Amino acid sequence: MNLSYISTRSLNEGSRLAVLKLQQRLLTAQKELSSGRLADVGQSLGARTSQTVSLRQELSRLKIITDTNSLVSSRLQVSQQALKGAGDAAQSFISTLIASRNTETGPVVAKNSAKSALIGLTDALNTTFAGEQLFGGVNNDVQPVTNYFSDGATPANRQAVLDAFQAQFGFAPSDPQVASIVPAQMQDFIDNTLSPMFEQPAWSTNWSSASDTNIQSRISVSEVIDTSANANDVAFRKLAKAYTMISDLGTQNMSRETFIAVVDAAVKFTGEAVQDLSIVRASLGVSQERLAKADTKMDVQKDILTSRINGMEAVDPYDASVRVTSLMTQIETSYSLTARIQDLSLLNYLK
Repeated sequence: MNLSYISTRSLNEGSRLAVLKLQQRLLTAQKELSSGRLADVGQSLGARTSQTVSLRQELSRLKIITDTNSLVSSRLQVSQQALKGAGDAAQSFISTLIASRNTETGPVVAKNSAKSALIGLTDALNTTFAGEQLFGGVNNDVQPVTNYFSDGATPANRQAVLDAFQAQFGFAPSDPQVASIVPAQMQDFIDNTLSPMFEQPAWSTNWSSASDTNIQSRISVSEVIDTSANANDVAFRKLAKAYTMISDLGTQNMSRETFIAVVDAAVKFTGEAVQDLSIVRASLGVSQERLAKADTKMDVQKDILTSRINGMEAVDPYDASVRVTSLMTQIETSYSLTARIQDLSLLNYLK
């Protein structure tokens, strides 16, 4: 007959190791139940792990792009609002000029309207979003346009206009002698002296710090588009010229004929600017449409990738719940058995 060596210590050790293994399995099951995915993907999937890693990397990339697109979409929307405001102000300015063309108070009304419109245009072009200048092009950390009517020292853009007027006529726009300027002389000044000041490179020298290069954004894995406008666009330069003509060339001192000539020129430039603004808005609108389509396409791609990842990594919540319950029952049973084993002692029988 064979005798086996049995002791309460060996029984306790065996029970303890069994409980430890059950606790580790319970932690794994609880983790899978709470996360809905395999606790250790590498161990569970083995060689297929590289597939799920690749899928997750692609999903992460798409999420980053769509998150960025949300910011780009907001930036485009704010830009459109600023452009709409500039266009509405230009239309209103045209109406004011036409109404002021043949009235006694027209020059003063037109001048005040032009000054207000120029300040409004400057504010619109200096609009910021998320700490960036919307109309600075790639120079989005610098204020694009100098305020023509800024307090303190005369800014470079206004000083250039005043100096040009003084050089052309021999007196300042505020001088009563402005009344002696005939329409042909003023037209010559506008065409050959003032207009070049609103073309490049003079515009970037005195008015603008914006870049001609617009911001580009990646809106999908394969698409990169322009997602901004810049203050150097011809539409803004024409508006600035029209507003400057009426607000700072001494219209209040001009003869009726000269004032009418200036008003007609300003109406022409403003009308052209409104059409140019519509082109800028249409361009941004196309970008908005492409952005929306890219987001829709990537949402579909994300759903597909998520489905494939879940097919490889997801666990059955019912099965995970059953395993947790079963393991907890086993652990409780092990604790009960351990307590009974600890009560086993020879001393209990030597009475």
